[in-house]
Amino acid sequence: MPRASAQRTAARREEIVDACAKLYETMSFKEVTIKEIGAETSFTRTSIYNYFQTKEEIFLALFQREYEAWARDLEAICTGHDVLAAPELAEELAVQ
Repeated sequence: MPRASAQRTAARREEIVDACAKLYETMSFKEVTIKEIGAETSFTRTSIYNYFQTKEEIFLALFQREYEAWARDLEAICTGHDVLAAPELAEELAVQ
């Protein structure tokens, strides 16, 4: 059987991370389990292990995604400004 494409694997990992993010909105880190994540996806609990070894690894992927989005937003705010004072930064952040 041919191995899944990188794009397909990335999409499946993203689905798992999305489910984790959804659960984390209403549950604590300790409460979120691989079983809970599986119930929010099209995957069984055991098939999730094909993409992540631990719950902690899923959370790390979630935090990395959030950090990268934050960094992009910050870069967009800073683009076109030589110096951005605190009041201007607060105004820019309020707009977003």
